[in-house]
Amino acid sequence: MKVTRFYIFFFLSVFFSCSGTKYFQQASTKAQDCNQFSSVLQPVFTHEYYAGQGIKYFQTMQSDVSVKVQPNYSDLVIRWEWPPWLLLTGFRKNGLIVTDIGLKLNPTAYDLLDCRYFDTQPFCRCHVVFNYGGTPCPIYEEFTFNNQGEITFIEAWSDYESLLPMKNGDDGKWDESEYWGMKEVNRISTKIPGLGNETGRIDPRSACFKDAAASDKDIADLLMRLGDANYQWIKQTLTHSKELESGCDIPMGDVYPYFR
Repeated sequence: MKVTRFYIFFFLSVFFSCSGTKYFQQASTKAQDCNQFSSVLQPVFTHEYYAGQGIKYFQTMQSDVSVKVQPNYSDLVIRWEWPPWLLLTGFRKNGLIVTDIGLKLNPTAYDLLDCRYFDTQPFCRCHVVFNYGGTPCPIYEEFTFNNQGEITFIEAWSDYESLLPMKNGDDGKWDESEYWGMKEVNRISTKIPGLGNETGRIDPRSACFKDAAASDKDIADLLMRLGDANYQWIKQTLTHSKELESGCDIPMGDVYPYFR
């Protein structure tokens, strides 16, 4: 990640993102809703709709695209970006819109923008290569939706073999299904209680969410960060600045591109 983008994102997040469990006051706490996982939801819209929402998401950060181009976010949308990024990097619709528009201030384009539809959650998955003024940054990103077609959860990884949630086969080569996360994938989105109810509105204060956090370290981490997202984000920014500045670099021992 370029230093310029890092500081733009830092200041915008401090001033415009909101945090705290108070924003879940309208969330459903019914037991049958709370225990629903995203994998139970079936697609409601067209293939083109889901892939198009992923493309619109990335266009919100593209410098030469109008700020009027926005994906269909849920009001409680969450963005989770795995290391070297800062895990909970976006919370609530307004926070994502403002921070992503702000990233247009740093020249942003794409060398690759490949978003595709899948008939199981996450319904949209994208391999992209950001171009920050000449600096490439490969990212793999997934989008979970509710029955209203709103994006409820965004999950991202640096698109390098050692940092991805899926692995290649025994032959050491990547096939199409592995590349697109269609086999065994270690993602958090399918483990979040409540994300699979009709609206995808989770309630971190609910008993089932706390029970899930007690048995899963990733859910526990998400629960902790949602309690005070800004503080946790700023804290991690200050302690992980070196990792962020080199976040787009190819990890030692990795080969890129790894799939052709």
